[in-house]
Amino acid sequence: MAQLNPRIVAKLKQIPAAAVDAARLAMEEGAEEICVMMRSLVPAKSGALRASIGWTWGDLPPGTFMIDEIRSGPNKGDQYATLRIRIYAGSKEAFYARFVEFGTQPHSLARNASVKRGKRQDKGAGHPGTVAQPFFYPTWKAKRAEFRTRIRNKVRAAIKEAWRNG
Repeated sequence: MAQLNPRIVAKLKQIPAAAVDAARLAMEEGAEEICVMMRSLVPAKSGALRASIGWTWGDLPPGTFMIDEIRSGPNKGDQYATLRIRIYAGSKEAFYARFVEFGTQPHSLARNASVKRGKRQDKGAGHPGTVAQPFFYPTWKAKRAEFRTRIRNKVRAAIKEAWRNG
């Protein structure tokens, strides 16, 4: 069996680290771009919901809900999906993020009201529900292809650069 050139082997060993670094940078740029667009679309009365939109590599901040998780690759095997960014909204003050995104159904305002499907047990005032004012999904649909292309292009460029410089 023929021996591989040590110089080629050294170059090949540099590629995974360069690719991961490039993917990480592209994912951070893309996540921030998505958050900026989401903040521009979210309805704001107090600004708490707008301020609660963000992204993280780790665990979600308390009181938030995850809007989406973006992985660096398919979830197959150990070598893939090593990078995961979580985009979130909501906080202790802006607990209503999901109500804004998805809307609400009509419901009772009475405290501890027993509500069966379609039949309110209390005869008091009710809430008519709210119309959904989506801020995440329109953004994600608009930016998804661009996000993936950015990652792919940065990784390819980093691999080429690592090969040239290695």
